[in-house]
Amino acid sequence: MLPELHSRLLQFYRLYRAMSTSVVDAFCFRNPLINAALHIACVPFILELTRLGLKMEGMIARDGHLKGASEWLLEIGAKRVRAQGAEHVPLTGPVLFVGNHAGLGDAHTLLMASPRCDTHILANDFGILPGLRAMRRHVIVADPSRPVATFRACLRHLRAGKSLLLYPRGEVEADPCLDLELALDSLAGWSASLELFARHVPELSIVPVAVGGLISRRALRNPVVRRYRERDKRHFLAATFQMMFPLYRDPLISLVFGMPLKGDRANRREALAQMSDLLRRVEAEQRRLMNKAAHGV
Repeated sequence: MLPELHSRLLQFYRLYRAMSTSVVDAFCFRNPLINAALHIACVPFILELTRLGLKMEGMIARDGHLKGASEWLLEIGAKRVRAQGAEHVPLTGPVLFVGNHAGLGDAHTLLMASPRCDTHILANDFGILPGLRAMRRHVIVADPSRPVATFRACLRHLRAGKSLLLYPRGEVEADPCLDLELALDSLAGWSASLELFARHVPELSIVPVAVGGLISRRALRNPVVRRYRERDKRHFLAATFQMMFPLYRDPLISLVFGMPLKGDRANRREALAQMSDLLRRVEAEQRRLMNKAAHGV
């Protein structure tokens, strides 16, 4: 009994500390006294986020995959999610999802909409991830000091006939529903790593996927958020407010799966050609959803 209680308390502490650090970092203050005050002021919100995080962890541990927890998170974190093209995703065999990293919730949206339950995410050891033990089992952490080991871990997962989510840009990109042209321009920064996976996994299907509408426009209009001149800092703080305050959990999210690319077509050029079209479709769908919401539909 005592060892189990100690384990739960340790898990709570690690997740709370990771949540607190992530929330305070979003304000981008350098003054340690201000940051200390924020840690104290945000305690009620961080406790709630930690509670939600532990609930998500329990769901992942129970299910053995991320799909159910992702569905639950989007139920409480978004007003509406519109996904198209899931019928194109192969139900069996190795699949590499390649998509735009538009911010908080993009991976969960894909995991919810995809028919696959075996998807792992290739990601950096970001923010709250160290405090999420159950979720971490479904993440292949990109280790810059050991890139070959990271690549081999991905290959093992794909060769087992499973699916992997890769963000070829390797960093957060513009949300196409907020700035379509900037999102399209970011495609030039996509790496050719997807071709490397295709060469080593002959039966691989590469499925491009675009997502947008992740950030609450109401959160972006918050006076505190608007004080930040840099777009990335504004969006980071808006996404943080979106987690902290139910008022801002109102995004209209759009996601579109592309057609699978196999064999000679499994290359960067083909993937980018599809992504350009998919990003435009996501932005058009977002306008349609906003128009329906404005008319109360």
